[in-house]
Amino acid sequence: MTAMDRQDVQDLLVRIDERVKAIQEAIREINEARQCASHREKIRVLERLVWGSLAGTAALGGRILFEALR
Repeated sequence: MTAMDRQDVQDLLVRIDERVKAIQEAIREINEARQCASHREKIRVLERLVWGSLAGTAALGGRILFEALR
């Protein structure tokens, strides 16, 4: 491979990298625009319910274990 070929390949790789970055940025903007505030709030409420249920179950299990060992 000659020095000119290497330079051409390097230039091509730089342009491909720039295009990929532009596409990634466009996808990021589309994904941000598609997010709905109400869906985000519903997901947040569901997460709180799940973690609350998990904490309650763990507390109940801990109490049962404590009572059994006492």
